[in-house]
Amino acid sequence: MTNPTNFRSSRSAMTDHPYDHFQILRGVACLMVFLNHVAGLLSGGLEGPATWYGPLLVPLGFPWVWLFLILSGFLLTKQFVDGRTRLTSSGILNFYKRRCRRLLPMLWFAPLLLGILYSCNIWSPLLPAFSPLQETKVALALPWVPYLEAGNPVSTANSPVWSAVLEVHYFVILPLLLLLTGMSSKAILLLVGGWAMAIAGLAVHVVLYGSPAIFPMIYQQHFYNGGFMLAGCAIALLKIRPYPVSWWWPVSAVFALIVATQYLANYDLNIALAVLPLVAAPAFAFLVIQSISDRQAAVPTSLRALRLARGPLRWLELAGMMSYSIYLLHKPLSYIAIAQLRIAGDAETLLSLLVKTLATGALIAPVIVLSFVFVEHKFRHRGLSKPASMTKV
Repeated sequence: MTNPTNFRSSRSAMTDHPYDHFQILRGVACLMVFLNHVAGLLSGGLEGPATWYGPLLVPLGFPWVWLFLILSGFLLTKQFVDGRTRLTSSGILNFYKRRCRRLLPMLWFAPLLLGILYSCNIWSPLLPAFSPLQETKVALALPWVPYLEAGNPVSTANSPVWSAVLEVHYFVILPLLLLLTGMSSKAILLLVGGWAMAIAGLAVHVVLYGSPAIFPMIYQQHFYNGGFMLAGCAIALLKIRPYPVSWWWPVSAVFALIVATQYLANYDLNIALAVLPLVAAPAFAFLVIQSISDRQAAVPTSLRALRLARGPLRWLELAGMMSYSIYLLHKPLSYIAIAQLRIAGDAETLLSLLVKTLATGALIAPVIVLSFVFVEHKFRHRGLSKPASMTKV
């Protein structure tokens, strides 16, 4: 599918390119979350935190979830802006059907796979015991609001699944929000402004009084994360064209934000989580705006098609295409692999950390690839008979 001409800008270096920047952003985000969990678990033997580069060894996973959310807000709203999906009863119903096919199969398959591994005693002591009741609540995208400690997705065997539950909640709400606001960019911007003011108030209280604790209970709440989805909606509704600047500017801005965040979080994680949304929202919005282009890559529908990737950015693009499967499965599978190999926390050098992280990724990659091809993508495009090697997203 192509974007309408009002999103085009011949002056932007981001539009004349062979890649799908949205998929590359997803690829970077999911790989950073993978590094957060895996490198964080393996780096226990390092003395890096005492050095100047210590805070950079293990990337924070927190902000990358927001990049997923702002991308979702933009791309989903853009369907309605382009007229590919209409705000009618039939249009909204079809939207829900497509999103269910997109999100629910993997949301159901992940706990099924983990349940099988747990029953076979292939597990990690660092993961909570597998609870069929809790996993069923997650598979049903429960609870809605608010999250409580009991039955919380973060306390399940697969803690990253909490944001997939939020994605389900947001896509259910999105068409209703667009209907209520008449797809008014001003109304959405007012909501974003209200969110920003509330987050600013929270940040001031945290800086002055050291409370409340943001992670985990506030961090995973709908409101705390909702501003990013709304920001993506606003970008789509405003039909903002890429600015006539080099795309290195948004990339540099996000890079500087992430580096600063790493050091601030090392100093005080609570302050970092209180302040970061106010800075991350405009930085990620700028990145998404500059990524608007005329091309969205075709998604591989077979194992053979996965070999079509060429060049370093192609692999990031491919990771973006599989980012949902990677995100949902990487942590429990990595922890299980690390436990079976008995290598948790024993990396004593940077080279050892790199090798063990890559080895862990290589071990779990086949399961993720198979899950992507035969679960996520199969059900997403189940209506297609004998799909071509590639199909448009």
